[in-house]
Amino acid sequence: MPRVAVLLATYNGAAWLPEQLESLAAQQGVEWRLLWRDDASRDASRRVLQDFAARHPGRVEELGGPAGRLGATAGFLALLRAAPAADAYAFMDQDDVWLPAKLARGLARLEAGADAVCGRLSLADGALRPRGLSALPRMAPGFASLLAHNVAAGCTMMLSPRAREWALTAPPPPGSLHDWWAALLVTGMGGRLDFDPEPMIRYRLHGGNSVGGAPGLLERARRALGRGGAAWWAMLEAHLAALAPLPLAPGPREVVRLLAGLRGAGPLARLRLRARAGLRHHSRAGDALLTAWLLRG
Repeated sequence: MPRVAVLLATYNGAAWLPEQLESLAAQQGVEWRLLWRDDASRDASRRVLQDFAARHPGRVEELGGPAGRLGATAGFLALLRAAPAADAYAFMDQDDVWLPAKLARGLARLEAGADAVCGRLSLADGALRPRGLSALPRMAPGFASLLAHNVAAGCTMMLSPRAREWALTAPPPPGSLHDWWAALLVTGMGGRLDFDPEPMIRYRLHGGNSVGGAPGLLERARRALGRGGAAWWAMLEAHLAALAPLPLAPGPREVVRLLAGLRGAGPLARLRLRARAGLRHHSRAGDALLTAWLLRG
């Protein structure tokens, strides 16, 4: 069977880990191997994983280092860097529950020509009661649209071996996330990122999520307004600066060149540059907000 390296970063997740790990054990049609790293938890997370390893000998390994607190982004990238050779690589969050076909479905898309896969979320509360679905993007995610807004939730992502190498090309800039940066590098190098509209994960919203999916347009708009245009501009410029020296494919390289002059242009010139580069948000409401931020500069 195809081999999938599953990468799990934990931090004080003992309350949810057992259900997530059992959903991993129930995966169908693939041979999974789990590589995990704990980020200095103060609860029983490590013991839960050690017990799971004892029940699945030879399939579960702890990453020995680096030690101490790294945070989610650095922790997941350390796991990706240390992962053994496999047919695919999947990020796993500690507090979700996977449907049995999650890995096999993602692998099928990779085998059909995608370099990376992400997908929709079935949202749930802390007790896994349904809270709706995450939004569908209005266009296929590409390099320019991903610069505007990330739709690649890490807990849904699977990478091919080639995409794994791309994702490790360079470290992300401060403030970025492992999933966002991986999506930008895969598409920036000319790879294809597929978005699966069929939810394969029950995504638990419990108040302690590092990054939480928002269940509706109003909530997503509220969060975007709360972050503000200054934060969006700062992240865009950080990503552009980190991407500029990399060996990008011709199309993405031109996008970076065009957007490098965005801040210094006048309001209408910004809109023209945005249109030429294809800088679009994945929702219409988000696109309207993006237009306002571009006009204000």
